Amino acid sequence: MSRARAILLVAMRELTERARTRAFVAGLVVTELFVIAGLFVPGLLGPDGGAAKLGYVGDPPAELRDALMAAARPLDVAVELTGYPDLAAGEAALEAETISGLIVPPDVAGGAQGAGELVVRERPDGRTLAIVQSAYAILGQANLPPLPSVRALEPQTAADDTAFLIANVGVVLLFISIFTFGYWVLSGVIEEKQSRVVEVILSTVNPRDLLVGKVLGIGVLGLGQLLVMVVTAVVGAQLTGRFELPATTGPAIAMVLLWFAIGYALYSTMFAVLGALASRMEDASNATMPVSLLATASYIVGLLVVPTDPDGLIARVATFFPPSAPMIVPLRTTFGAIEIWEAALAAVIAIAATWALFVLGGRVYSGAVLRTSGRTRLRDAWRAAGQ
Repeated sequence: MSRARAILLVAMRELTERARTRAFVAGLVVTELFVIAGLFVPGLLGPDGGAAKLGYVGDPPAELRDALMAAARPLDVAVELTGYPDLAAGEAALEAETISGLIVPPDVAGGAQGAGELVVRERPDGRTLAIVQSAYAILGQANLPPLPSVRALEPQTAADDTAFLIANVGVVLLFISIFTFGYWVLSGVIEEKQSRVVEVILSTVNPRDLLVGKVLGIGVLGLGQLLVMVVTAVVGAQLTGRFELPATTGPAIAMVLLWFAIGYALYSTMFAVLGALASRMEDASNATMPVSLLATASYIVGLLVVPTDPDGLIARVATFFPPSAPMIVPLRTTFGAIEIWEAALAAVIAIAATWALFVLGGRVYSGAVLRTSGRTRLRDAWRAAGQ
């Protein structure tokens, strides 16, 4: 049997067996429901708790303070109103995120309706806007007063908001998908060792071909599930008209799918190789802990650092580090903060690292996969494969 045919047979076996499991079907249904809920019920994620921190240019009038507190009472929210000597000081507080909104009286800035302004940093959150508008309605009592016009210091378009959403959702889906299907590879290795099915398989298939086929089969299944989620999100966004898709949507989706394939191949191979050193799932989890911590650290950098500074040093360095690249490159692509050569070079480095891992890790896998008596040391597995 040729190597290509052996790999294909193993991949088809993994694909068909995993696709028929209840866990896969249930996971696909649940993730689809979450995607749909995110499109049609955005109100599920409400504003942050805590007090509503507002600013006022000048000395806040007592009646405005009372009206704001009355408007916030139905929301069960406290209001902290701070006065600032001038507009510049208030805007500086906004920049520092000390307050969520700055009320500017008409004598400082008339606004579009001559009722002053509500200045925000990027866009008003629903809670701040509701409290201020309700307070002005209370001040006007029966007569509907003109409301302060909203002005943003750093205005964002709908496309900017969607780009931020795509970036965050994309890295979360990548992290979850890589871990989920990487652990499927890990559990498959352990199950085959414990049941001794691997002994039967290796009578006709080379250990390295078994490793490649296992990673390939489960990876195709994971890529299919990720593709279904992405298509659902894009089609739903178009049908509902709730999101304006930015020009970088297409490249971002392509990057997510490409880097899922690269990241999954990298991490699942590490999971499989380290998992082969163990005979029980508990031992395998301990053996793969460094890999899990590495993936989690990369995820945190991608989610917290890159969106705030996609052109920064940390983002650029992480782009060329294979374990973190799958989470970093799609994010920077979404923000339009990465050059084509950077993405191409990062992909080449990650693919080369994955191939090296297949070659070196395949030897460790070959020497450890048939050992079922306790945990195998890495050195022993390497030597056993050379015999």
